[in-house]
Amino acid sequence: MKFFKSGDEYIEKKMEQFFSEAGMIVAVLLLIDFLIRSLILERPSSEYLISGIGFAVYAGWILFRYLFSGLEYPEIANQLTYRKKRKEIIAVSFGSGIIFFILTLIFIGVPEQPDEWVDLIVMFILFVFFYFIIHFISLHKSFKKNKDLLDD
Repeated sequence: MKFFKSGDEYIEKKMEQFFSEAGMIVAVLLLIDFLIRSLILERPSSEYLISGIGFAVYAGWILFRYLFSGLEYPEIANQLTYRKKRKEIIAVSFGSGIIFFILTLIFIGVPEQPDEWVDLIVMFILFVFFYFIIHFISLHKSFKKNKDLLDD
């Protein structure tokens, strides 16, 4: 980005906006390519794998940077609000997991075999676990960042 530094804050902010917009357009095109080739045309995975990986890297990078930035919970600055928000995240994780479980039953159907039930329950547990971990990491980073800002 040093190439585009002009010394003018407005121009630099606009350039960042343009880069962001271009990235979103590329990500949407990759996702559309992935969906059309995989779901509609039913091509072999070797034809659309790079599009899927490209989209996953783009979306994953944004999620990763956001989680570790500590920006999501600016109001969490003391231990009491941190604990309260952590309990809220646990409740929301289970609630979202139950919605995921019900939607899975609606779209895939009720499992008939015991091993299918095990798969469904494991999917539920993994969903709740990853949903909680993602939000907990963000909460923890926000808490540390806000606490550090108050200590200064």
